[in-house]
Amino acid sequence: MLPHDDKPWAKTLARTVICVTIVALVCLSLFLESRNMFHIPEMVGVFLLFLTIVPPNLAVLYPWILPTHHESNNNRPTKSTVR
Repeated sequence: MLPHDDKPWAKTLARTVICVTIVALVCLSLFLESRNMFHIPEMVGVFLLFLTIVPPNLAVLYPWILPTHHESNNNRPTKSTVR
């Protein structure tokens, strides 16, 4: 799991980060569009920023998104334990 995702403030912070990120990226896109500088490279950059920030925070809100870590319960002795 992600660090500190079990803290009581983690879900609130994740929601805040997602909302602020979406608002900031929309504002950035509108600003670049108003200056006529919003081209394909800028669109890719905005999309990559979105992908970098939002999915880890969604995983804090919805823990079932991430695969669970399964430890093997193999009780067979290994070569190092057999003498």
